[in-house]
Amino acid sequence: MIEDGEGSPWICHICEGKFRGMESIACSRCFQVTCAAHLRHLPSRHPESGLYLLQPVCVACATLKGE
Repeated sequence: MIEDGEGSPWICHICEGKFRGMESIACSRCFQVTCAAHLRHLPSRHPESGLYLLQPVCVACATLKGE
């Protein structure tokens, strides 16, 4: 595979915007790729340690849970 330095293109599942050269982040609940404008970092309790960690969550999943 040849690296062109621009990264692979990807599409946000919320706004369907096409991006290249930016790092994509997947929602921690639905595991779909989301742009930074439609991603929130919400606290989630880790089951083993009991600590709260910030997890990336898309706005669609956040509104489903009412957060």
